[in-house]
Amino acid sequence: MNQGNFFRLINSIKTNPTFLAFNFGCRVNAAETNQLSQILINHGFKYFSPSTCLSTSAVSLFPSLIIINTCAITQKGEKESLQKTRSLKKQFPKSKIITTGCANTKKIKHIYTFNNKTKEKILKNLTYSYNTKIPTTLTKHNKYLLKIQSGCTSFCSYCIVPYRRSFLWYSPIKETVKQANQAIKNGFTQIIITGVNLNLYKPGLSNLVETLLKKTSIPFISFGSIPINCIDDKFISLISKSPSRISNFLHIPIQSGSNKILKLMNRPYTRNDILKKIKNLKLKIKNLKLGTDIIVGFPGETQKDFQLTYNLCKQIGFKKIHTFRFSPRLNTLAKNYYQKYPKLSPQTLKNRSLLIRSLIKK
Repeated sequence: MNQGNFFRLINSIKTNPTFLAFNFGCRVNAAETNQLSQILINHGFKYFSPSTCLSTSAVSLFPSLIIINTCAITQKGEKESLQKTRSLKKQFPKSKIITTGCANTKKIKHIYTFNNKTKEKILKNLTYSYNTKIPTTLTKHNKYLLKIQSGCTSFCSYCIVPYRRSFLWYSPIKETVKQANQAIKNGFTQIIITGVNLNLYKPGLSNLVETLLKKTSIPFISFGSIPINCIDDKFISLISKSPSRISNFLHIPIQSGSNKILKLMNRPYTRNDILKKIKNLKLKIKNLKLGTDIIVGFPGETQKDFQLTYNLCKQIGFKKIHTFRFSPRLNTLAKNYYQKYPKLSPQTLKNRSLLIRSLIKK
């Protein structure tokens, strides 16, 4: 399905245009699901529920259209995306179903699908705004997902994203300010800055935050995941000087505390880089709270490597830790490593995950 076919499809639905939207994966996906929902609302669609039914006739017993924005960052994420698609197809056999995102849904018959590149065209260069009528948890609390960047070409050895979202895009600061001001007009009181890989945001994250503070009246700014290399002295200074307008919680994915594993992962920093950056943050930001992502069981991870990660997490004192058990993804270098190194048992992976999560600072 291309861009033109998408709009022809939604314009062809004249009787009781209702829809459901489902999202899997990252905050960027969530922002784009909200944007797609807004497009449908602007074309006269309503969210499907018994209260939106025009009558008790058969036509109102199912949504006209279902959009599923899928994820494939892990095997589990892709499996859940495919299962949901099949489940909805069975539950609503008369609905038109569209899938997009990173999961491969081409083997599921009698559905429409468009890839991330087409999604980017549909969303008009990815700056399409949405309002508070989108019924998600964040929107209900007046929190707006401000997507400033998309795509990744960094090729971390475990990650499938560069193979599914290689198109690089960023929102210029001037356009981002416009979108933030529109979010304020739409009733949002907080923006959450997000991107697939903010290291690739060309204007610089700290420059954007500085401009948003000066040229918008947004009461509060928070962040999705922030790569550790985005955190420079200017960024730290902005947070320390604007505690009432910038969140003191930062989610910084470090993935491992072992230099050997970080090198195998193709991550652009070392254990010492992490410690230096975290020390600087803690020195200058009051009441700082930190979150992170950790992969356990990466190919080649020994007990010593895991202990280095455990000790680093313990030393830092994270408020939140998301742990992921390594799963080999198609075409990635780590899939080759997985065939080369000894396999860890499921119980070992489970135990390491539990040990890391036990360090969450209460």
